[in-house]
Amino acid sequence: MQKFKQFASKYPLTFVFLMIVVLVLLMGGAAAAAVGLLGYAMTDVMPQIIGQVVATLGFLFILWRFGWLAPAGILQKGSRHIWLVTIIILIYTGLAVLYAFSGTFRVDLTLTSDMTPVLVHTTLAGVLEEILLRGLILYALVSQWGQKRRGVVAAVLVSALLFGALHFFNLATGEWSITALQVLEAFVSAILYGGLVLVGGSVWPAVVLHSGINLLANVVALNEPGFVMTVPIYWTLIILDLPTVIYGCYLLVKVRLALPDTPAKVPMMAH
Repeated sequence: MQKFKQFASKYPLTFVFLMIVVLVLLMGGAAAAAVGLLGYAMTDVMPQIIGQVVATLGFLFILWRFGWLAPAGILQKGSRHIWLVTIIILIYTGLAVLYAFSGTFRVDLTLTSDMTPVLVHTTLAGVLEEILLRGLILYALVSQWGQKRRGVVAAVLVSALLFGALHFFNLATGEWSITALQVLEAFVSAILYGGLVLVGGSVWPAVVLHSGINLLANVVALNEPGFVMTVPIYWTLIILDLPTVIYGCYLLVKVRLALPDTPAKVPMMAH
């Protein structure tokens, strides 16, 4: 494991792309095992949930063995200021989702037991993706590039691009136009997530924001008979995301740079 850690430090970009391969293998392998051993259909939600849990534990194991749990923000609660900002952004983005999905703020938010598998799946997606992308991957990059502002920005953009690219898997069930906008919306959202983690000192505000929006969006969609995501819905979401993207860029200006010849400590608190 020590050699693997040295590899991550010496070739951070290669390590990052390797982690994406590990994500696919862990999730796909665990889901396939659940289908074969437990009798689920591959289209069921439960194998996907099992895959998410296995992948999350796998990346936490890597962080633990590397000694990165604390510096990557997994063991930190984060600053009160960023938690307050996160709550405000969660309320704003939640209202944006309601408006984009229905054109009104008066929507049905009823929770029923048959929604549970889908809601668990979408909530766990936020946990897994933030631990991987804004925990492990962002730390691996900033620890090597964090001596310069452009390095910090590049690290956030790489993690955001990867987050967006993961949504290309939605082509299996969706149209190209919808998937392309999902990729774009994920990318711009991830700029904010990266800023929150680096300035706030913890990955958990990003987890709460990401999972909270996923949860709300799916509750709204499941309560709307025949609901279908459309191009106008995604464009509305992207436009309404712009203030939070601008704030995310502001946070990147506030990130404290690592001292020369000293590995960055991520998350890095603002000046």
